[in-house]
Amino acid sequence: MSYKEILKQQQPILYQIISKSFKNNKIPHAFLLVGKNARQPAHFIAKSLICENDVLTCDHCNECRRIDEHNYGDFIYCNGLEETIKKPHIEYIQEQFSKSALEGKSKIYLMENIENSTIEAMNSLLKMLEEPTSGVYAIFTCQNLNRVLPTIQSRCQVIQLLPVSQKSLKEELKGDDILEDDINILSELFTSYDECQKYIESDMFEKLKLEVYHFLDDLYFHRDNLIINVQTHLLKNFKEKENIQLFLNMLVLALRDLFHVKHSMNLTYPSFLSLYKRINDSDENIINKIDLILNTEYLLSTNANVMLLMDSMMFRI
Repeated sequence: MSYKEILKQQQPILYQIISKSFKNNKIPHAFLLVGKNARQPAHFIAKSLICENDVLTCDHCNECRRIDEHNYGDFIYCNGLEETIKKPHIEYIQEQFSKSALEGKSKIYLMENIENSTIEAMNSLLKMLEEPTSGVYAIFTCQNLNRVLPTIQSRCQVIQLLPVSQKSLKEELKGDDILEDDINILSELFTSYDECQKYIESDMFEKLKLEVYHFLDDLYFHRDNLIINVQTHLLKNFKEKENIQLFLNMLVLALRDLFHVKHSMNLTYPSFLSLYKRINDSDENIINKIDLILNTEYLLSTNANVMLLMDSMMFRI
């Protein structure tokens, strides 16, 4: 299924608005997409602005691919989650777009998570929007509309994105040719494709999945190795608290699979089936383990010491 068809199903309001705008050649000079899953729709709009093969993006021509790769000459991209958007970012856009177009088509600036901007940046951006230049288009995304100046909102076509269902997210992830385990895990833990994407593109996710397997194997069959392996592998290789929290949530899904094996239900980790079949544990013990892990994950969201919390969990599990 093409992304255009996926978008039509997942975001019918967005699709109807942009389809009508492009067909009637009445395209707003600024879009503001609100929601967690805004990256792909934002790039879809950007590609539609320069694609010559179709009214909306064909998604496979050279120009469309260059937008995806962020190497199109008249396309500027920034993300407020990677770096706070500041006034010099806006001044750079103004400077670049004051020059002749490199590609001879639309000039586009796409700013994700615009709420992570300084007030000076927002005021500079507002001046650009108040005096729009023909052929220059702005595409903004945000997760918290309340943190975007109302005066900026009023000068944009604001579109609230619908949350993506787990089923739809799974279908979208299948298009990336990734493992069944990964599709199951990502769709359980995240609610948008954008959140999943950074793990799809990183081998860190595969390493964490392997740590989950080793943890279960040690927990049930090599108990004496559990603490030392966690300390020398997991905690040594994954120092970010966010990664340890992800590991714990992935571990909960694996323990939940032990129930699913007993009742012939679908597994989150089908590749772990041979391990699961060797494990014999009561429902009560599994529930207690899950509760302990979830409590540890909750405490990690505070300023508690990671090493001490993990040691405590392993002694009690």
